[in-house]
Amino acid sequence: MSGRPRGCIVRALGTSAIAALPGARVGDGARVVTRAGAVACTVTAVERSRVALVPFGSLRGAAVGDRVELDPGAHACVLGFGVLGRAIDACGAPLDGGEMPRGALVAVGRAAPAPAERAPLDRPLWTGVRALDALLVPGRGARVGIFGAPGCGKTTLLASIARNVRADAVAIALVGERGREAEAWHERLDRRTTVFCATSDRSAAERVRVTELALAHGAHLRERGLHVVVILDSLARYVAALRELRLAAGESLGPGGFPPGVWAELAALVERAGNARGGSLTLFATVLTDGDDEHDPVALAARSLLDGHIALSPALARAGRYPAIDAAASLSRTMHDVVPAGHARDAASVRAALETLESSRELRRAGLADLGEPALARALSLEGPLQALVHHAEPSAPGESVAMLGAIAAALRR
Repeated sequence: MSGRPRGCIVRALGTSAIAALPGARVGDGARVVTRAGAVACTVTAVERSRVALVPFGSLRGAAVGDRVELDPGAHACVLGFGVLGRAIDACGAPLDGGEMPRGALVAVGRAAPAPAERAPLDRPLWTGVRALDALLVPGRGARVGIFGAPGCGKTTLLASIARNVRADAVAIALVGERGREAEAWHERLDRRTTVFCATSDRSAAERVRVTELALAHGAHLRERGLHVVVILDSLARYVAALRELRLAAGESLGPGGFPPGVWAELAALVERAGNARGGSLTLFATVLTDGDDEHDPVALAARSLLDGHIALSPALARAGRYPAIDAAASLSRTMHDVVPAGHARDAASVRAALETLESSRELRRAGLADLGEPALARALSLEGPLQALVHHAEPSAPGESVAMLGAIAAALRR
């Protein structure tokens, strides 16, 4: 690091530090050299010759006077083929007991592809989940949100997608997850999967960093022509970590209790998904909701940025119907672009029948529904197959799911 601008810590705060570091700019990479070793950091604020540093690891043992050096390499990490089948932390260190990953250093936090570099979303992404492959097919390169309250089976659904999706590589970003859940993901590792993990006890900077690593990993493989799926669990905890960092940097609160810069960073992150250079990066992100999410700023922002949303129902989960997908409340904005017209038409018919069943449920319980009404009568006659289509926890081949959808839609038209 010889020849690079140097300075020293003037104040250590545990999760951040203030340093005298002339020439630094917001967003620069740096390293703090403590008795315990070097810690990679990013510059988050500058005032005259003093800067605020947020580390990607622990500053335990840091003291006033410890050396600080600007280092662009602090924003790079071994990603891509070198970390397939591995679990790593926010600093790129192994969490799986193996040796340090080896391979090319990849810059983290790069901008999304320019519009001219993007390719259209014109191919389906088959997930192996019957409800999605029949009714809510995402396009390869889409951004999809999974919305639900705690206990609705989000993790189980994500695990099914990660295991069965038709993709060359899968990246799992565990942001603020419990250690027990993280360990379960480590046990699911296979040769095409990488887990990036910062558990709930890690700093906000580390929780943001693992998200950046997962997207950078996916983008790097996309540039090499691979079709990659990135699973982010959860987008809400990522936004909460961004909020912590923005407030610590002195940014004021805006509408909804979040600094305005949070939403710009969220949009920049989501835009990194998509198709480019012969490959694709599809994003599945969970959004924790509790009750009505129409007034939840994170849910509202996510819905405006995503290409579709999968709604999970607490009522279905309580009834033991998994995956607890509320098909009528879910939407894929890319489905019509990636499946034949007949498939889209059949899906619309089946979704309408599911909506008829759901909207009439309370009236039927009270004995007030007109059971002779044609649409309701047809839906009731096929309630068993309709429920089997949506609430089927075992992996299902895409052809099987589409064939079952077609058979139900044909019966509804009779």
